Amino acid sequence: MIVDDDYINRKLLIEILKKNLYKVKAIESVDGEDGLQQLHENPDIQLILLDIEMPKIDGIDFLSYYTKYNTRPEIPIIAISSNDTRKKESLEKGADAFLTKPITESHLMKAILGSSH
Repeated sequence: MIVDDDYINRKLLIEILKKNLYKVKAIESVDGEDGLQQLHENPDIQLILLDIEMPKIDGIDFLSYYTKYNTRPEIPIIAISSNDTRKKESLEKGADAFLTKPITESHLMKAILGSSH
């Protein structure tokens, strides 16, 4: 699942995933609120790419809710932000990895492969 309020960022991440992984079904969410809803509706989610800076529920609040109420803590979460000062907070709240925008294909794939449980 890709949770990002920026359409272009979501499409870029999907293209990288499709290019590098065998089969990808991407679920897109425009903010943390929608992402939490999608998480409840889609039990087959295997990875979350989470933007930190979003309207409504941001990535940090998403992580707080996820770690407190989630029944599937095995899903790796990669936090993404243009603001690298959010790295420590993201990792403390439960992200498995943190990437700073702009995202490169090699950094994304390394984070995905390194955060798989």
